[in-house]
Amino acid sequence: MMRRLLLDTHVALWWLTGHPRLDADAQTLIAESLCSVSAVSIWEVAIKFKLGKLDIHPTKLLEACREARIHLLPMTPEQSAATIDLPLLHGDPFDRMLIVQARQEQLRLVTVDRRIAEYGGDIHLLS
Repeated sequence: MMRRLLLDTHVALWWLTGHPRLDADAQTLIAESLCSVSAVSIWEVAIKFKLGKLDIHPTKLLEACREARIHLLPMTPEQSAATIDLPLLHGDPFDRMLIVQARQEQLRLVTVDRRIAEYGGDIHLLS
């Protein structure tokens, strides 16, 4: 059975741009899995682009995801509400939403953020 992954925002951007931050093991994991990118990540990129913190326009990210056949995962009101059940280990609302989505959709969350890994569950922490 093929692995089902939810790529956090950094990992998705690195994968889609061929960034050297992803080592060979991470590249193989992503290439051999069914991957999703959340609407939350698109929203995060839009905000950071507008603030001048990222160079990629959110529509370019959408296009890249579609070209790479990455599933675009919508955000539901139920998932938004479920963030209340998470302990306050991490204040980033985007990451908290990704944690809930990964759990509810039964996806392994792939991240480089050690704070996310503190939540436990099916999280793949890249080195």
